[in-house]
Amino acid sequence: MAKERGKRIYRRATDEERKRHAELRTQIAEELPDISRRARERLALLRKEGTPLRQVLGALRAERERQGLSLADMNERTGIDRAALSRLENNEEANPTLTTLERYAEAVGKQMVVLLSEPTK
Repeated sequence: MAKERGKRIYRRATDEERKRHAELRTQIAEELPDISRRARERLALLRKEGTPLRQVLGALRAERERQGLSLADMNERTGIDRAALSRLENNEEANPTLTTLERYAEAVGKQMVVLLSEPTK
């Protein structure tokens, strides 16, 4: 049995609605260049400095390498699969849980501390 679909009901916008829509389109057009500029600046900064998460992962990897630990060693210490550890260290889109980061940090003899601060501009 075919499912019946409802029909769309169209109505004309009122003069007040059309005026409000025009005002909103104007406001968006005025704000868009500034929003785009700020987004480009933020993206450039993140590419230059890295995200805080990328910085943490980089520091943990550097400590692992400083200690001469392989991914196989880290697998034994953390219980995290070697392939997953490699993705964690190398994937720009990695999104580990705090528990995963804590396990990694403990495996290299570090303690993870989470600090909240105001964003830098």
